[in-house]
Amino acid sequence: MQIVKLDRVTSTQDFAEAVSEMIDGDFVVVAKEQTKARGRYGREWYSPRGGLWVTYVVKNFNVEEIGISTLKVALAIRSVLSKMVDAKIRWPNDIVINHKKVSGVLLEAITVGERSTGFIGFGVNTNVVSFPQGISATSLKLELSRDVDNDSLLMEILDKIAEYLGKAQDDVVRELNENLSIMDKEVNLKGRDWEKRCKALFVDKFGRLVTECGTFEVEEVLRLETT
Repeated sequence: MQIVKLDRVTSTQDFAEAVSEMIDGDFVVVAKEQTKARGRYGREWYSPRGGLWVTYVVKNFNVEEIGISTLKVALAIRSVLSKMVDAKIRWPNDIVINHKKVSGVLLEAITVGERSTGFIGFGVNTNVVSFPQGISATSLKLELSRDVDNDSLLMEILDKIAEYLGKAQDDVVRELNENLSIMDKEVNLKGRDWEKRCKALFVDKFGRLVTECGTFEVEEVLRLETT
């Protein structure tokens, strides 16, 4: 699989979308630094040098599975990181250590005619040593007191993502609930024109978050914050 390596880019996601029709088959874009990276719903993602910033492009992607695929990718990354740290999932797309974000996932798709291409964006705070005030995050280096090899970690994560995208949904949901950082905790849920404070219970067989005040689709929740 072709890997496009960049020194500095606005966003690996934007770059991958711009060149996706020029490259045959699946490919990967990785950058040392992003200047205008984005998370879900356009939120800014701090991605300085030292971290691992990636977009994995998958041709012939099933757009109907974006929601569950986001969970699969998050679990794949958690599985790799859990060999080094106690990583958990903060539904739907964050990987956390002691409720501090260490990685995030952004999955988008573009459809042209009958063909769809998936853009699996993910970032891992590997060797980042400081964060702006107000960002609750950590890095592998801060947790392990040593550097992490970004190249080897990238290959391991890509292999694990390919594996997890093929997993049965029931297995994914079961593993997610076993590693859910917000299980039985109070969370703030924010939608486009609403906000609720609820106790998170579990993720159901469709990948939805079940809480004491309702059940929520991945697409409904713009932001989830622990209290």
